[in-house]
Amino acid sequence: MTVATIGAAEYLDFVEREYLAGYVGRGGATVKLLAVGDDAARARLSSGFAELGDGFEYAAVDATTTRVHLIDQVFATIARQLDWIGLAAAVVRSALDRAAFPVPEEHAGVFDHSSASAPQGGAADRMRIDLSAIARYHEVDAAELYRSVRRAIEQIVLRDTELSHEFRVAMLRLCQERLGRGDVSATERETIVGWLRGERLPAADLRRVGLQTKVNRYNARPLLLSLTRWLRIAGRSGLVLHLDLDRLAVARRPPVGLRDGHYYSKTATLDAYELVRQLIDATDETEGLFVAVRLPPVLVHDEARGLPAYTALQLRVADEVRDRRRANPYAALVRIGARAQETA
Repeated sequence: MTVATIGAAEYLDFVEREYLAGYVGRGGATVKLLAVGDDAARARLSSGFAELGDGFEYAAVDATTTRVHLIDQVFATIARQLDWIGLAAAVVRSALDRAAFPVPEEHAGVFDHSSASAPQGGAADRMRIDLSAIARYHEVDAAELYRSVRRAIEQIVLRDTELSHEFRVAMLRLCQERLGRGDVSATERETIVGWLRGERLPAADLRRVGLQTKVNRYNARPLLLSLTRWLRIAGRSGLVLHLDLDRLAVARRPPVGLRDGHYYSKTATLDAYELVRQLIDATDETEGLFVAVRLPPVLVHDEARGLPAYTALQLRVADEVRDRRRANPYAALVRIGARAQETA
């Protein structure tokens, strides 16, 4: 049976136009499974998704290097690709606007660094906001400006109950650190960022910043949902997440000397499908998220390790009524290739 496919470049243009510029950019969320059987198409998608969308953050998660059946590992991989300090600075800028002390143009540079060049260590210290300079510009007392902007930050972060409690605590600390008044030290800032990225940290260090437990399978999903909302609060359009599941098709691990990365038992493969199913079911409570789940065509039909082995996911992405000669880019499962047709 011949199955219609759509070209990778054409599909990227479609996603940009029909999803990111509209629905997702306005706060919607969607998950698409992409069956990609062509090496050139895979390469085009990998590079293309990173360039899509005006104001979107991008994160890639590869099943070869990340245990994709564990939600905490997926969140940590995403977190390592984001500029948490820059996002906090953007929220502080919003707080200054709310407090009626907008940042003068000559001081705007500390808010403009992006995730592509996230400041680390001493660079982040140099990018700290100079409240005294902003106070002088507005001809107000620096202490009064600090109190006003701190109250505004607390209103933005702590009163947003759609953010999980742990996420609110972490983001409040990062925002306070950007104020440079000593409430949160550079060491404590690095502890928070390390916690988000899944690093092993002493429990005492976590308690010092108000965090009680590491990122785990129980709190990672609320953290991921909170992240999508936080990006919107920070003025970003949302998140494009590229989830590469090609490795799930490898049923037998190669000899020891030829192995690289992670391999998946059938149980772990089904757990990975369950994670995708949860992402699909959470779209109604997620903001500004486009998830492209890439998998090889063999997993669309394989009874042992493919979608048919996990009915809960297969039912959510089962082929709708379609024209065999024309691909439907709106479908939950889209077949992508360099050729006009592929054999299934």
